Amino acid sequence: MNFILEYKKGQQGGNIGIPLGKGLVKLAGAINGLQRGRIYSIASGAKVGKSTLVDYAFLINPWLSSLENKLDLEWIYNSYEIDRVSKEFDFVAHFLHEDYGIENIVLEDGVKKNGESTIPLSPDYLRGRVLDDEGKVILVKESIFEAVKQTYSKRIKPLFGEYNEYGHICKKGAIDFKEERNNPTGVYKFLLAHAESNGQFIKTKAGGQGERIIGYKPNNPQKYVIVITDHLRKFIPEQGFTPKQLIDKFVEYSVIVRNLCQYTFVHIIHTNRSIVDQDRLRYAKDMLYPTAEDVKDTNNLSEDSDYLFTMMNPNDDKYHLKSHFGMKIRDGYDNQLYPNMRSIHLVESRHTIYPQHFKVNMFGNFKTFKPLTEII
Repeated sequence: MNFILEYKKGQQGGNIGIPLGKGLVKLAGAINGLQRGRIYSIASGAKVGKSTLVDYAFLINPWLSSLENKLDLEWIYNSYEIDRVSKEFDFVAHFLHEDYGIENIVLEDGVKKNGESTIPLSPDYLRGRVLDDEGKVILVKESIFEAVKQTYSKRIKPLFGEYNEYGHICKKGAIDFKEERNNPTGVYKFLLAHAESNGQFIKTKAGGQGERIIGYKPNNPQKYVIVITDHLRKFIPEQGFTPKQLIDKFVEYSVIVRNLCQYTFVHIIHTNRSIVDQDRLRYAKDMLYPTAEDVKDTNNLSEDSDYLFTMMNPNDDKYHLKSHFGMKIRDGYDNQLYPNMRSIHLVESRHTIYPQHFKVNMFGNFKTFKPLTEII
């Protein structure tokens, strides 16, 4: 690739980003969708929804777009917190909602859960982990089971591949899912080997130091390789590094592979607890949100990312918010007006103005985002 080729590709529409899903249209518009050769980092507190955001915006919807537009996408998913089978159940719940419109399950006659005759669709329901008021497992209905079978065949196997009863892969899918933790250098070496098996490194002699890589020629220049790491603080230690040094080393490797091979990286990381500092709460008022300074253990991530997003749940009682960015979020009785609300904040960017702030509805039980409409 050179300047002229990149210019021509852009003028022919080759750099139009991949959509991030109907629930994140405004956010995607701010960053021109998912691009090849960029680093996206997402930071939030625990249980806010950063993994849900990444799966929805950087995996599920780009994959659906690839089917529609005949794009070649591959994911390397370093999942150091959530195992593959759990992730598959999450995705089944998503597609049951998106493909079949299922949100709630009507229970059989006489069956109650917390006194109610319906329960929300969830991965736990599909796994037989939801009990009724008599302590019995709420079984998946036959009609739902038929939809599960179709979803597993048409959605899960093409994405995750097929595995035998021992967890050994029999047929590869779009995702190379890695549960076993590694250190940054191990992941880096894997990515270089992956690139070499999908293209050719261009090398030059470097004096007495052997050969030096100066370029890369992929077999398919149109292919997207997307590397997701959930999350950066879970790497295995190496060389006596501190957690900060481990994260910074992998971020350094990410920059190398991005620049050399045009791989796309999606990093997930926690924020620290400084956002709930009382002085900060009083100062920020309803404009409170996590910034780049709130990212845990590293400054390099914000410096080297093309885009850094933070995420928060403004309904969390610890923030004491009645409104958020000018939107009233609780009524006079302190009831939540938008119980599924999340705010997403573009806090650093090399390619567009920042900060930018987005309010959305997140439904974590089936990994879906929807636009949020203000109540007038």
